[in-house]
Amino acid sequence: MRSSGPVVGRRWMFLLLFASSARASPPATDGAPKPPPAELQQRVAQAMKSDEEPLSREECQALTGHARPLEECSLTAVAGGKAALLQLTTECGGDSCDVQVFVYRPGQPVLRLPDSSKGGSLTGGHLVMTPSLEHVITDWVGLGPRDMGDWRVELYRIELRTGKASPWVKGCFSPALSPGGRWILCRNRRGDVLKVPLTGGTPTLVHRGGLSAEQVSWTPYAYLYPDAVTFPSPGRMRVTTSVVAGEDGETQRTQELPWRE
Repeated sequence: MRSSGPVVGRRWMFLLLFASSARASPPATDGAPKPPPAELQQRVAQAMKSDEEPLSREECQALTGHARPLEECSLTAVAGGKAALLQLTTECGGDSCDVQVFVYRPGQPVLRLPDSSKGGSLTGGHLVMTPSLEHVITDWVGLGPRDMGDWRVELYRIELRTGKASPWVKGCFSPALSPGGRWILCRNRRGDVLKVPLTGGTPTLVHRGGLSAEQVSWTPYAYLYPDAVTFPSPGRMRVTTSVVAGEDGETQRTQELPWRE
């Protein structure tokens, strides 16, 4: 995927999953994709535990099968060490970069996630892994039917078993997983916070930000979306919103609010 817009501040999220499997994977046939060598899996496990032992570019190439030079490769452990976020920037030129997203599970071949669907980006913003490690919830941002600058936002769900991306929740993006793992929280164009059960359904309003869509700052083509909700503690949520021409020169609004699972 070739992205456009300023590179600084962009949230490129690359998902590297580590999960124990209840069933052994069938042996790979000749010519079929094969899991990475055990030695490489051990190196990734070390990199997840310590920032002082990052993966080299060569190790990232071996892990993903990307043969050409890399601009950047970074790894961040998440989900209590059961998963990690892998950033793979393959090429940059001018104000854009090519990026890729892969999914890795021990004993299975590496899966590349789709970059886009129906003309909208899937991998330029936020990625959330579900507790079952079976799906990824991600932003979808694209132009409206007439492509006249009317940006539409949506949550998509990617099934890791097949790599298929499907529409999930309309009018919401910037997903975050709740502390108890029961809800996906997201932001709408006005910066409000909504929640959706992991099984899907109609979003429920959690917090109204009191802003209009014109007051909420975000840059679709540069993948600078509203901040995802964070949780300082299981009972508190933090909502940060970039504001356009706010009162008294306000450029960012942060609120800490109670959260109930």
